[in-house]
Amino acid sequence: MNFLNFILSDVKKYSEIVSKVVNIDVEIMDSSFVRIAGTGNLEEKVGLSMRKESHIYHQVLKYKKTIIILNPRKDPHCSNCPNKSLCKEELEISTPIIYQDEVIGVIGLICFEKNKKYDFFIKKDLYIQFLEQIAEFISYKVYVYFSSLQLKRDNEILNSIIDRVQDIIILTNRKNQIELINKKGINLLGKIDKNEKIVLKNSLSFLNQKEFNFLYSEKEISAIGDIFNFSLEKNEELNKTLFVFKEISEFKKYVLSFHENSSIILLESPQMQDIYSRISKVSKNDTSVIITGESGTGKEIIARHIHNLSTYSKGPFIIVNCGAIPESLIESELFGYTKGAFTGADPKGKIGFFEKANNGTIFLDEIGELPLQIQVKLLRVLQDKTITPIGSRTEKQINVRIIAATNKKLEEEIEKKNFREDLFYRLNVFPINIPPLRERKKDIKILIDFFVKKYYISFQKERKDISENVYKLLMNYSWPGNIRELRNTIEYCMNMIEENETRIEPKHLPPKFLKNKEDLDDKKTLKEFEKENIINLIKIYGDNLEAKKIIAKSLGIGIATLYRKLKKYNL
Repeated sequence: MNFLNFILSDVKKYSEIVSKVVNIDVEIMDSSFVRIAGTGNLEEKVGLSMRKESHIYHQVLKYKKTIIILNPRKDPHCSNCPNKSLCKEELEISTPIIYQDEVIGVIGLICFEKNKKYDFFIKKDLYIQFLEQIAEFISYKVYVYFSSLQLKRDNEILNSIIDRVQDIIILTNRKNQIELINKKGINLLGKIDKNEKIVLKNSLSFLNQKEFNFLYSEKEISAIGDIFNFSLEKNEELNKTLFVFKEISEFKKYVLSFHENSSIILLESPQMQDIYSRISKVSKNDTSVIITGESGTGKEIIARHIHNLSTYSKGPFIIVNCGAIPESLIESELFGYTKGAFTGADPKGKIGFFEKANNGTIFLDEIGELPLQIQVKLLRVLQDKTITPIGSRTEKQINVRIIAATNKKLEEEIEKKNFREDLFYRLNVFPINIPPLRERKKDIKILIDFFVKKYYISFQKERKDISENVYKLLMNYSWPGNIRELRNTIEYCMNMIEENETRIEPKHLPPKFLKNKEDLDDKKTLKEFEKENIINLIKIYGDNLEAKKIIAKSLGIGIATLYRKLKKYNL
């Protein structure tokens, strides 16, 4: 008996819910090997027999267990598949639907896109558990159908599933009244009134999710997550909205714990949030990373953060400044040498930086300064993961993750024949560019407060506040030396301030900030500061269209808004 056909509408609904939550295509097959539900690319194949193409599903039906294929075509489960050469899948998770100890169908996650595969890996265990629980719930719906149980029992089972999910889950009806909520949601909202409505105030895109606020029972909630709308044109009564989210304070705790093993400062500009997101994806793999950006932007901090989040985190983190080592010594410093390798060598030999970094990470700062002959040897390390110390004929196998950094434009160095093109492409697998501080004004205040706290603690001084004039001066400065220059500026201030002074004033700043005495005028309006800031930025970047785009970006406004301000101030 094909039990699933009795609850076909429910099966299709659950396949759509799973697909929306997990963001991967879903298909459901009954025990006669007919695809009865499918989403995305699989929807057009609903109703067709899968007996010849369902190699993995045969095994699921036989062993009654979930089969996880993370590397299709290479996985042992795929070895005897007759369709292996035609397979285009990137990921497959197949879970049996079991009723009364009999497999009555299979629910499968089928991924055809690499980027969705990488997103899946972030919450892999949770999603697999969720899929298995949905399979259990479908099985239960069969039981409900044949047993004619009440809807109350139906919701109890669904609650037992969503209560295991780490996010808050709320399902509302077309009147925006709560129909379903998990324990985390109840803990947040308190007592649930079925007549009370959720009023969505705003919703903004935040990385791959939404940042939104809503009102419930006179309580305003700030959240980050997803909102899914389920609508049926033929019956608006069944329209639903699913909220899956974290409360903003919990989200911040999560992000802070994400950084707890790193010296990184949590910054809030969109550019840095994007970098954090990229780091979370690449850190778990051994992919080569190259970090670019102006001097002082924090490339070493980002490199160390990647190391701390990676599988190499228990190993060493070795920093090599390629520009600080004399050309005559750089080969021996990187690869080491054997005893008696050359005149003046240590009779015991020497271990190089690469060998010291074994089972860890080596950070090659100022990679653009490497001599060409050493670049050849570095390319060999990247390709074969082997090194040969000077004076040795034996290669040594090493397990090292390589992260490189430079403030040079390596493409230009390639044209000048100063950098090998093949090495560039081996290093440039996953590029991360850190924008200069002047392009992310939102981070400046966070960094100011961070360094002030750092130095009044390390200098064992009383807490110091910062005057609004100092904030204005520092916010309007272009910071050519980036974070390093800002840190040094705050350290200067903390040395200049007296013990009996409680607030950092402009007089405590380095002399370069005090060239224009008008900057100290407490009566200067915000409009005057804005005008001066725009004038200074025009002096730095110029007055052409491209320069104005950069100026608008650094001010956090659109190009049209900038033109209105230029007209307003007659600039």
